[in-house]
Amino acid sequence: MTGPARVLAAETVPPWLSLDPRKRAIYSDDLYFWEGWAAFTAAGSGEVAEAVFRHLTFVLIKPEAIVGRRIDPILGFLGARGFGVVGAWPVRLSRHAVKALWGYQINSTSLAWVHSLELGITAGELFVVGLTHALERGEAGTAAELLRLSKGTSARPGGDALRDRLKCPARLLSFVHAPDEPADVIRELAIVCDGPGQGEAQPLAAPGARLAEVAGALVRAAGGLGGRPDHPVRPDHPARSARTIMTSRYAQVAPHDLDVDATFRRMRGYLRAGLQPGLPPETWAAIEQGWTEPEQALEVVTSLERAHALPLWDRIVTVAHLTDTFRNGRPMLITPPV
Repeated sequence: MTGPARVLAAETVPPWLSLDPRKRAIYSDDLYFWEGWAAFTAAGSGEVAEAVFRHLTFVLIKPEAIVGRRIDPILGFLGARGFGVVGAWPVRLSRHAVKALWGYQINSTSLAWVHSLELGITAGELFVVGLTHALERGEAGTAAELLRLSKGTSARPGGDALRDRLKCPARLLSFVHAPDEPADVIRELAIVCDGPGQGEAQPLAAPGARLAEVAGALVRAAGGLGGRPDHPVRPDHPARSARTIMTSRYAQVAPHDLDVDATFRRMRGYLRAGLQPGLPPETWAAIEQGWTEPEQALEVVTSLERAHALPLWDRIVTVAHLTDTFRNGRPMLITPPV
């Protein structure tokens, strides 16, 4: 049986979720945003309350934080700045999820850069760490804004922000990702929890995060509809539990120094020892020189994606360094706040 289409009233992104009108317009047509909105609406008993969202956010712990053994510095930094940990959930992201998560920014990068990002992100588990902040001293308008300001940017190192303290070896190896505004919290959790690739079999992985579970935990920790977070005067059990979950992966993954110079020395040694025959001359040259031309970068990166005889994290550090500064000249679809 067919009939005329039933057109529902079009919803828009409330201004309090983002100060950027362009972002609000784009997110109004973004299915991941509305998937997240539905989850938080259900968690809030039919309402997404501004007072609640002021106090909640999350940080995404990337695979290099596990191999680089950075969990304690990350959690210590967050705790010192008044963030309370709600919980930690393991996730794995597919290449499609990587493009979905960062697509509004990485449209300005080269395809070689995107492949390098995908190689690192898909290399292992990530962790969604739910956070709340009381904001009692007016540190920022929202917890998401405060975390954005606190984590710093991998594009301008040299300060006292989280990424500066973690000593990121390249923009792609930044150890953490965090949403910029409450609107990004909603959209990005829908991708990392229930987005593309999350339903794929991962026989060696622990059960991943589910969007409804994470949204519910964040809303409860931020005080429900009352909007009063139940920390900082709260037991530190969630923080200790999160640390235990994440550091338990140290026993499963060999450490890596994530040092660019040391990595290239090892890579040159592998090539001279004949560990990976068949690499194209452009890849040999890039490893010997420590750089490559943008026109050759995609062939270099894709050849190293397939070079399974070479250690994975040496390959990841190599391509992250080689493509670090490559851009394609197009503006980002959504420019992050400064």
